[in-house]
Amino acid sequence: MRVTPHWLLLFALSVGSAQWYGAGDSFHYDDFHSVVHNPHIRSISNVPHFFVDPSLFSQDAQQAMFRPVTLASYALNYAMAGLDARWFRLFNITLHAINAVLVVLLIRRLFASALIAWAAGLFFGFHPLVVETVQYISSRSESLMVLGLLSSLLAYVRWREGGHWRWYAFSLGAFGFSVLSKSVGCIGLALLPLVDWALYRVPWRQLKYQLPYWGIVAAYIVLSSQVVGKAVGDPVRPWDVQLWTQLKAGMYYMGLMLMPVQLSVEHQFLVALTPAKWAVLAAGFCLLSIALWAIYWRQRVWMTALAWSFLSLLPASVIPLIVLVNEHRLYLALVGTSLAWGWLIYRVYLTAPRVALCAVPVYTMVLFSLTVERVSIWRDELSLWTDAAGRAPFMLKPHLRQADALVEVGDWAGAEAAYRHALVLRPFHPATRNNLGRLYMQLGRFKEAETQFRELLEVSPDIVQARLNLASIMLRDGRWQGAERLYREALTYGDTRGEVEKKLGFIALQFRGDAEEAVRLYRAGIARQPEATSWTALGVALRRLPSDKEAEVAYAQALQLEPNHADAWFNLGNLYRDTGRLEMARQAYARVVELADEALAQRARNELHLLTPQ
Repeated sequence: MRVTPHWLLLFALSVGSAQWYGAGDSFHYDDFHSVVHNPHIRSISNVPHFFVDPSLFSQDAQQAMFRPVTLASYALNYAMAGLDARWFRLFNITLHAINAVLVVLLIRRLFASALIAWAAGLFFGFHPLVVETVQYISSRSESLMVLGLLSSLLAYVRWREGGHWRWYAFSLGAFGFSVLSKSVGCIGLALLPLVDWALYRVPWRQLKYQLPYWGIVAAYIVLSSQVVGKAVGDPVRPWDVQLWTQLKAGMYYMGLMLMPVQLSVEHQFLVALTPAKWAVLAAGFCLLSIALWAIYWRQRVWMTALAWSFLSLLPASVIPLIVLVNEHRLYLALVGTSLAWGWLIYRVYLTAPRVALCAVPVYTMVLFSLTVERVSIWRDELSLWTDAAGRAPFMLKPHLRQADALVEVGDWAGAEAAYRHALVLRPFHPATRNNLGRLYMQLGRFKEAETQFRELLEVSPDIVQARLNLASIMLRDGRWQGAERLYREALTYGDTRGEVEKKLGFIALQFRGDAEEAVRLYRAGIARQPEATSWTALGVALRRLPSDKEAEVAYAQALQLEPNHADAWFNLGNLYRDTGRLEMARQAYARVVELADEALAQRARNELHLLTPQ
């Protein structure tokens, strides 16, 4: 089958259909801090800032990453359809379909065999390993990076074959696009010589043409030095442990690519602390044997495929990352495996053409079925993490995430069991114990919640959220002195100013009767976190001074932020009533009746009754 536009279009649509069928409409774990709750992507005007400020990557500045192209794509998605996960997912599916087409085109250019190109493209396009990259919105950085890299290499090949210089310029631009999508795009510096070698050229003789690509990487390192420096200068595990662990991971990845039947968002995979383990030794022996065999055989396609996969996994293997193995890390490496599969089909075709031509559609249908099944697992958080918890029973994260998902659907008993299972694995894991305490608060089991927070703080006193949760329980029970102490301690453990100052302002007003201190604290909190409830509380404190004019301004600020804030309208009605503006008071109370819950609405009706002439 020839590589023609109409066949490529049909191929792209088929790849997209496999990823769309059964897909859900939910976001997943890291999506929430980088997309759902990230205020920076909600305006296209922020796009230029993405290229100079890594902290805009997330709502949490500590999660900074320099991926401006990825962020810009989020902003574009948001401008098109808000936080509709289906549109974000459609964007990802489109990227993967284009990448599958580029795999076909690049391999066809490198090895002049339509059979190798189509067999490789089908393997890459329908492989279930790519489901995580497509369905997990935050993995868009991976597919954008691969889009830029494949486009860059394809344009480079076109130029090296005698094309116009615009192909070279396009290649440079696409390479920059790749690097600015995700830092792993820098591996293109190693893939360029590999492509030259695959074209029967001596790589070092082409070095002068590759120097501009090195310049792009140098500029990227300067722009992202803060983030890159943190990853390299403050590794999450020792470098030798990283080496042994990723040596074992190499064989594990190979198994996933060849037999993709035990896929999971969290794999049961442990750190290798020493090379003197059978798994590390066996993995090292197998990988070395494969490399030596490839060198001895010197088959160009086979060596290109192995080198591509090895180089693609090199960045994540060398730099210690929190997660030991990830399926989306295999996205670029899968291009090399796809090439190896295409070459194998081609070799079989030379001796047994019918077998080869039957193997391609059969294996493609198997991959298609596995992909559709895997997509259905990603339909929502509960399905995803329930599957992961079953496949990785000794890993903490799946049970914690499953418990959080069970809370969202109201399965309290299931959530409690999942949290407790996670605590068996790691008894003092902060997020697990804190979330279990919050669950008990939701259920009204405040004594059990308090026990969880106290046990956590004994081991990890710097967990600010646990301290705030414990303070809120104590405040609820009237133990305001203890709550006040906890809130003041929280100020020393992290950036909690704003929220804590408002709580202290409430204590100063309601329990200490110190309106001046309450006003000071509320103003300080509002300066950091302005919202309608706090402006309303400030207005109440100002009336205690008394300072009715400033209180009226505070209520107006609350209503400017939230026009339907019932408490602000009720307190404004009280102010109008007490200052003799009775008609305005009646209008304010009428608004409360429209907006408030039954208790506050009834109080407003009572006030209206008193203000109505008899």
